Amino acid sequence: MSEHEQLMVTDKAGRPLYPASRAQVHRDGLWHETFHCFVIDRAKRIILLQERATGKKDFPDCLDITAAGHLLAGETVADGVRELEEELGLIRTFDQLEPVGVFLEELTLPGFIDRERTHVFLTESNQIITDYRLQTTEVKRLVAFSFDMFSELIDVKTTGITSMDGERFDRTRFVPHPPAYVDMVVRAIESRAE
Repeated sequence: MSEHEQLMVTDKAGRPLYPASRAQVHRDGLWHETFHCFVIDRAKRIILLQERATGKKDFPDCLDITAAGHLLAGETVADGVRELEEELGLIRTFDQLEPVGVFLEELTLPGFIDRERTHVFLTESNQIITDYRLQTTEVKRLVAFSFDMFSELIDVKTTGITSMDGERFDRTRFVPHPPAYVDMVVRAIESRAE
């Protein structure tokens, strides 16, 4: 996404205020809306995370939400479903997603203040990990974790977790979402477990 593309600035409650460039939104710490969707397989108790592409401006090579993106000015939350197809080649309609909730997330780094109203969803898929068509400018690869291993990220003392393939990832390799965010996702997964 270009730094010049227009996002809708909102208040903390989500009421739209005015459009502003992505650069201004992050420079000034303005509230805006994003779409987050985790791809899971409840039968196998697996969650997929994406490893962000090396060329990404923010958090390159870090593990993050399976598919996510900013909502542009004039878009609805339902329009965010495009991120699944763009980033993963996974076609879903909005009614095929399970709503988790809205999480207010704030992150402050030098020259970057991110205040997002994240609309969080789950979607089920038993597709083989190598069959996803990745948008290589956004996603380097997908990594599978067990639900139990992923839930360990709730504990701030956890130093890292191990993927289903036995690869160890230090906590610093994850985009720094608050433990409460991970907890919200884990609770949603478990509340609908088969």
